[in-house]
Amino acid sequence: MYNVKHGGHHKARLVAGGHLTDVPAESVYSGVVSLCSLRICIFLAELNGLQDHAANVSNAYLEAETKERVYIIGGPGFGELECHTLVIHKVLYGLWSSGLRWHERFADTLRDMGFTPSKADPDVWMRKNADIYEYIATYVDDLAICMKDPAEVTNALREKYGYKLKGVGPITYHLGSDYKRDPDGTFHTSA
Repeated sequence: MYNVKHGGHHKARLVAGGHLTDVPAESVYSGVVSLCSLRICIFLAELNGLQDHAANVSNAYLEAETKERVYIIGGPGFGELECHTLVIHKVLYGLWSSGLRWHERFADTLRDMGFTPSKADPDVWMRKNADIYEYIATYVDDLAICMKDPAEVTNALREKYGYKLKGVGPITYHLGSDYKRDPDGTFHTSA
């Protein structure tokens, strides 16, 4: 299966047939920041002189391990493992719990970096830095980073934790909105 991205290029997806299994009783989804909470983070960044950056975690689901018991029978593309039973170790798109496993994995990373989830929105992560709070708003694998030095977090995510990031830089487009600064310095957003 493949996905057609916004730029028109195709991206291969390894997709499991989770739709063929029973629906789990517990929640299996990744949390997402509310747009209202995202706007509050951006507002607080502007108010406190923080930098607003955006980033996307590439192939996020492949960063997490599945807890589902899933296997495949290797086809011709598996070479000498053709016809062998292969146990799936990493999360695949299409498994019921893939979103939740990714969310747990990234939450552990943010906790290790000193962030805690906000009580108002658990997908707004915050930590105190001297006299100010810094924020990371997560929408599955899309990050809005509001910090004194966003490169500190993006470098740590790459170098210490091994995530592949793309689209890292000052926020210009995030979750369907454009972010711009007028010549007089006024920061605004629009759909």
